[in-house]
Amino acid sequence: MDFAKLLNSVNSIKEEFPPVHLWDPELCEGVEMRIDREGNWFYQGSIIGRKKLKILFSRILKLENNNYFLVTPVEKVIVKVDLAPYMIVDYEINDSKTKIILNTNLDLSIPLDKNHELEIKMIGNESIPFVKVRDGIEGFISRSVFYSLIDIALSQGKDTSGELTLESFNCKFSLGELT
Repeated sequence: MDFAKLLNSVNSIKEEFPPVHLWDPELCEGVEMRIDREGNWFYQGSIIGRKKLKILFSRILKLENNNYFLVTPVEKVIVKVDLAPYMIVDYEINDSKTKIILNTNLDLSIPLDKNHELEIKMIGNESIPFVKVRDGIEGFISRSVFYSLIDIALSQGKDTSGELTLESFNCKFSLGELT
């Protein structure tokens, strides 16, 4: 697979989020794409520096059988992902601190709500907060944003169950046990 060919194929797609769930082309072998735990994208071991290109690629990501793929109508490339394709790097909150919007490193904003749930997962011996972004694809929450969410949860009041919970869009999310 030629990178220029992939780029031309991606550039021809008009929808913001094309219907990748409907596409099932042949797997293109011998291509190495990777997203590291810092949110950096790599092609054949070289970093992809252009943010616009990473955003374009993020729009054609597909999760299939616990594997990530870049998919166009004519080709499919496996993407190795260290944690998650998206990284939550900022947030917005309303004045009453009841509605939180999470912002990703790839210019996508999502509400923290019942469709975009927050979950703490153990990866090795590390607790890492994840949020559902779209179509089963997750994003991990950066440490600084997670600390801010903890502060918001503390300002919202303590839960009597012994857990610290964060409320957003009338949903409660556990941030862990209070000690």
